[in-house]
Amino acid sequence: MTIEYQKGASTFHRLDARTKILLFAALTFLAVIVVDPVIIAILFTVLYLLGTQAVDRGLLNRNLRVLVVIFLTFSLFQILFFTPEGAHFLFYLIPVYNRVPVTVEGLIRGAAVFFRFFIVVLSVHLMLYTTPPVDLVLAVTRREQDRRPLKELGAALVLGAILFVLALLAFQERLALLQLGALPRLSILAALSLVTGYLVERLAGRGLPAEMGVALSLGFATVGILSQQAQKITDAQKARGYDVRPKNLFRRVQVLTALLIPIFLATLERSQDIAVAILARAFDYNISYRTYRRQLLFRPIDYVALTLIVMLIIGGLVLNNFGLGNPTEQLVLELLSRF
Repeated sequence: MTIEYQKGASTFHRLDARTKILLFAALTFLAVIVVDPVIIAILFTVLYLLGTQAVDRGLLNRNLRVLVVIFLTFSLFQILFFTPEGAHFLFYLIPVYNRVPVTVEGLIRGAAVFFRFFIVVLSVHLMLYTTPPVDLVLAVTRREQDRRPLKELGAALVLGAILFVLALLAFQERLALLQLGALPRLSILAALSLVTGYLVERLAGRGLPAEMGVALSLGFATVGILSQQAQKITDAQKARGYDVRPKNLFRRVQVLTALLIPIFLATLERSQDIAVAILARAFDYNISYRTYRRQLLFRPIDYVALTLIVMLIIGGLVLNNFGLGNPTEQLVLELLSRF
């Protein structure tokens, strides 16, 4: 399953590469804190509909369809082994020995787990499908030589404020255990949030060295080429009358060897050509002072997307703090109590 960049002018295509990376991280965190299956299913549906505007629906469905069985297995584990204290029992999966109880809470959490994995995978797919590999590399590579203290300070303050709100909502019970007053607790949390925000901004602002950026760009570009090369070699072996999928296990190992050796040799040959091309362009001369033709700039749509995802995360944490994080489970249990 090869994921290659697809050209387009959708909302995802217009977002900055750094915004997409941050959205992937934020969506992963959001999928963890949201436990209600209906809410997380709505989030997945919205993300999927936005994705179909950026990527061909058939292509997206083919990639996601492969993972259905795997994610259903994860959901089944959640259904079978999630039995909290006071859970509402439904039936035993092995009734003869009264083993493996299935509960209402397990079924609801299992459905949430199914959509949770799909949100994470779908966000990765959309990031890779709608972002050129060069932009992804530039997003994590050091680009600017001059420092802008005011800009860095502003970014650190904003990040610190976001971390303060998230920590206050996520660790409210643990903060209450500290033998301090409310004001000292908040002051310590604010100081830690600002320091963490500054450190994260400095680490993210430095970026990776140019050598690692080139390695990443070559890796992104090589995946699709290697996949095509492997398909060509497989087709060539089929044209020679070679059975590439025998039923015998030992025969399959022999066929795998006949396929891997040409692929390995072709990869070595391509790597050698790339190394010669890089050296011929004097890449290893004054790497730290190189400039870049492409510049990544945040646009209003990037700030809107980041603000929206931060508000969703804060909203999820607020619902969890007020005990409203799983209204579907509460509704189902209330309906069951009436019968």
